[in-house]
Amino acid sequence: MSDLEVSIKQAKEALDENNAKKALKILKPFKSSLKKENADNVILNEVFADAYLDNGQVEKAYPILARACELDPEGQVGGPNKFFTMGQIIGGQDGVSIITRGIMNISNIGGENLTNDQVEKIVGGLLSMIEIWMTDLCMEPNAEKQCEELIQKAMELTEGKSPETWSTLGSIKISQQKFGEAYEAFSQAWNFFDLKKQEIGNDINDNSGTSQRTSLQSEYVDLLQSLLSLAKMCLEVGAYEVALKVIAAVRDIDEDNTEGYYLEGFTYYLMSKLEIFKLNHPEVNLHPENIYEFNQVIQEVPLDLSHEPIAQFIYDSRLALSFALQTGTNADSKDEIVQELLGGANILLQEIGGPLDPSELSRIRKGEIVNENEDFEELDIEDEYSD
Repeated sequence: MSDLEVSIKQAKEALDENNAKKALKILKPFKSSLKKENADNVILNEVFADAYLDNGQVEKAYPILARACELDPEGQVGGPNKFFTMGQIIGGQDGVSIITRGIMNISNIGGENLTNDQVEKIVGGLLSMIEIWMTDLCMEPNAEKQCEELIQKAMELTEGKSPETWSTLGSIKISQQKFGEAYEAFSQAWNFFDLKKQEIGNDINDNSGTSQRTSLQSEYVDLLQSLLSLAKMCLEVGAYEVALKVIAAVRDIDEDNTEGYYLEGFTYYLMSKLEIFKLNHPEVNLHPENIYEFNQVIQEVPLDLSHEPIAQFIYDSRLALSFALQTGTNADSKDEIVQELLGGANILLQEIGGPLDPSELSRIRKGEIVNENEDFEELDIEDEYSD
């Protein structure tokens, strides 16, 4: 095995470990060769592009990725993933066309007997196309029809068992203001994400081999962003109980995830607001179909922190938001997403009594303090107002 082949293998392993900087360091000696003797090396171009993308350097990845697509138009050498990535970067109709090329390449290779991996990649491409139709091309007259056809195809390929497909269906239903159907789709998404998480976890425990275990662990961590997105969409339709289950799964994967803690705190905050709103407006029958209206007036709902029915919600919100601030302490000051989360957590805490004392948080982490009321009956739009 040549030095180049060894380096490519090591760089891919680093990327599997979510260490893009390490991958780029490994590849650095070959950077100049991309314009010389290795200009036509598809695999080297692809791994360089992946490393730059994972490191957040899209501008550097783009020309290299474009070169890889040009060198391997049928995906015979490096596979179809580059077409899906390129399509997402470009967006618009051109992006849809490039993703379609990637899907066709897989179909041509697999024929009528597609493997599970090939089906998963095709479905990923279909969902990426839906995202483009819902954003860049949302004003096109056939956008809704395209989304419906693509999601139906994805459902057929996965036999209705793909959590990502159910999440995307829920997003489509929100855009159509069919909030009840979105609620059901997100509930299904969680059910299948839970199964997927358990299956990966079991596979990790059953595989002691370093290579296979590393790949499975990477797949496990890759669930994070999908779960966080699902939790946020659940909040839009009042699926608070589902959101909390999703957030608990996030913590199983990454116990120090700042966004997960923020979303947990925000969920309990919404639940306390909803409880007050219900008491002040008993004549209003809230359900997923009209929860959007509640979301519009939520800031106008005053909180009485001494009100016993919301005391547990308020405490749990303070607890989660305090952990969000704690986990974000060492975050990069240039990380705009984390800084926005920390700012949001501080604003909410100002309204609900401020952060908990660090010593209390430390004791909770160590298990020295147990929340005696943690088994309270959770408030959920669908359950509370389904009649």
